[in-house]
Amino acid sequence: MDIRDRKTILRARMMQARADMSPERIRSEDAAIISHAAALLRSLAPSETSVAAYSPLAGEPGGKLLLDALHGEASSLLLPISLPDGQLDWALYEGRLALTPGVMGIAEPTGARLGPDALHSCRLIVVPALGVNPEGIRIGKGGGFYDRALAQFADAENPPLTAVLLYNGEIREDIPVEEHDMPVDLAITPTGVRRFT
Repeated sequence: MDIRDRKTILRARMMQARADMSPERIRSEDAAIISHAAALLRSLAPSETSVAAYSPLAGEPGGKLLLDALHGEASSLLLPISLPDGQLDWALYEGRLALTPGVMGIAEPTGARLGPDALHSCRLIVVPALGVNPEGIRIGKGGGFYDRALAQFADAENPPLTAVLLYNGEIREDIPVEEHDMPVDLAITPTGVRRFT
């Protein structure tokens, strides 16, 4: 079995594990994740609180309250807009009423598009993941959008911090790694913030 097949099987298992979580556990873990993410932002200098994040889908860590919590602590909050070529554009988050379903069914901001390079204005980038290994290599849903977006910082002198939001048990040893997989600096889980670098 090749690495892509192993990833496909693991993704299915990890998505099923999230689907099997009770609503009470999800609420509890989401609240803890939001609390740790907000505390992380409060610990940073004001100049470091420009953030890019994503709109969580149902069953993704952080839940419906995540964006407003981040928005309350960040100096600016960018959200992605999926482009047909597998790239991401970005726009400012201006509240839940200024979101609309995008081409992939993910809520996207309706404001002015700032272009793919807008990510350079951010000092913290929160990327979606199903899991991460102990070295900080994440596994996403397989579209490659975020690996492409983060690749621009691979050789940067002062890159932004990158973080994933995960439920308990989603830091795992068994995540296969491919050459294009970009590592993240932090995992924010219900138990706290874990640094990988």
